[in-house]
Amino acid sequence: MLKTKMFVSFSIVSLVIVGITCGIFYQKYTNDIQQQSLRLSSIISKQYSDMVDLYLQSIEELSLSVSISPAVQSNLLEYERAEAPLDKEIIDYKLSPYLFDFSYPKPYIHSISIHTLDGYMYAYSKDMETKFVPPYTLEELERFDEMLENKAFFLHSYSARERAKVPPERLVSFIRRIHRIPTQQTIGHVVININVNAFERLALPKMNDDQYDGAMTILLVDDRGEIIYDNTGGNEGLLFETMRTESGRSAGELRWKELPYFYTKETSAYTGWDTVVLLPKDVVLYKQEYIRDIIVVAGIAAMVIVAAVSYTLSHQITMPLRHLIRNMSRVELGDFTRRMEYTGNNEFGKLSRVYNHMLDSITRLIREVYESKLAEKNAQLAALQAQINPHFLYNTLNTMKSISRLRGIEEVAEISESLASLFQYSMKRMSQPVRLQDEMEHVSHYFNIQQHRFGNRLTLQPNVPETLQGAAVLKLTLQPIVENAVNHGLARMKSGGLIVIDAQESEGTLILQVSDNGAGLDAERLRSLRNGLEAAAEWQGLREDGGGIGLANIHQRIQLYFGKEYGITVNSTLGAGTTVRIAIPARFTEG
Repeated sequence: MLKTKMFVSFSIVSLVIVGITCGIFYQKYTNDIQQQSLRLSSIISKQYSDMVDLYLQSIEELSLSVSISPAVQSNLLEYERAEAPLDKEIIDYKLSPYLFDFSYPKPYIHSISIHTLDGYMYAYSKDMETKFVPPYTLEELERFDEMLENKAFFLHSYSARERAKVPPERLVSFIRRIHRIPTQQTIGHVVININVNAFERLALPKMNDDQYDGAMTILLVDDRGEIIYDNTGGNEGLLFETMRTESGRSAGELRWKELPYFYTKETSAYTGWDTVVLLPKDVVLYKQEYIRDIIVVAGIAAMVIVAAVSYTLSHQITMPLRHLIRNMSRVELGDFTRRMEYTGNNEFGKLSRVYNHMLDSITRLIREVYESKLAEKNAQLAALQAQINPHFLYNTLNTMKSISRLRGIEEVAEISESLASLFQYSMKRMSQPVRLQDEMEHVSHYFNIQQHRFGNRLTLQPNVPETLQGAAVLKLTLQPIVENAVNHGLARMKSGGLIVIDAQESEGTLILQVSDNGAGLDAERLRSLRNGLEAAAEWQGLREDGGGIGLANIHQRIQLYFGKEYGITVNSTLGAGTTVRIAIPARFTEG
């Protein structure tokens, strides 16, 4: 039943719309949350990386101060001259106060050491219990020296437990050459060891969500992929293998320690280290799950409401329709007296009024059609009685032609022959296209008759390429235009009247152009003619005197047969002539 179909259709469409809307809203909301989280973590990684760079730049300034210190320069020179071990120990006592002065004001410095080229070390450490200073072998120093060929400093990270049995402590060594002033000869290396716990003292920008702050992990990863610093602790010294598969990307998703994370990465151009910010995916998606539950509840409520509204509407729509169907069934049986009883101005009230008016119109039209059929029969009889048989005219003209030639009146014979050809051409296939060659022959017959009237005052100049002779045109397309040119443009000329017919093909369109050098049209008459072609309504004013086929008739036939994009355009200048341009599809026919 219609009621059931409407209810089911309304419900399905509405449910689909509600479902799509909820899905789009949920997808957009979750994407916004993810993008916002990634943008915030990207800001944090960038700011933290900048702070680490500033921090290490201060260490670089300190290393430069140590390397150019006069005390360091002079004591290293004495070391080169010293031969006895006691002399080298004395240098240690001399350097220690200076190294203490450099390191003591800096709470983040663990130790400072001076390494000679032969591997001897002078050091000061703030670790008062163990006095631990990471030693470097001569091979390591030579390897570091190769790395310092193209840069001013080198960063090396390792665990203190790797080199001595002391409590685990992560250190970063800032290594720099010491050049003799002013020769710039390398005379040793300065190593400043920094406790990575100093990175905790860097102020971190806080996110707006405390939940993110508690779950966020910040990692400093060196160029070997080793974790230098982890704000949550416990991962220093491990390789951050995941970043190898995510290289080149600054943000995205990854799995680390079997857990999914959103990450952002900022690579420092100063140190080459990566600052990685990790946000657990389940923390980010917590809000998505909350909004998902809200959307589901709202969607179910909307679906229930939509179903109830759909049922009510379908009932209200189908009830008056059923009443209308009953009345229409009576009309089908021939009872035109049944009328709808309606009240109100809604759609059903209007439908009822239209139905009643329709029955009144049907009753009236039945009577009018019956009467018009009788009138049409009478008119056809009158037309048949008044019609002259074209075949009779054609045969009569041929008889006139034969008699004229027998009696030597050649001019009358030529006119009769041309006129007979005109009648014969007009009687065949009026609704079908003909070849352009046939249409031009018809124009030639017409102009032959006009030359007997005007003599040498008129000239016809056809310019139709051989390749276009077989183009298909509607019958009686060119001759009426030539006739208009003769009667309206050239009839009053004493001599020199010229009509030019051009044909050309351009991009699949056949362009026919009939031009004359006659009287032309003024601007007002030309505008009226163009409006008549545009409207294609009051075309009687465009016909030549005495009746016939006018421009609007040709224009209408072309558009009806070929389409609205084709037809006639007219250009004219008063005293300079008129040009009629015909555009039709370039099609070809055999005959």
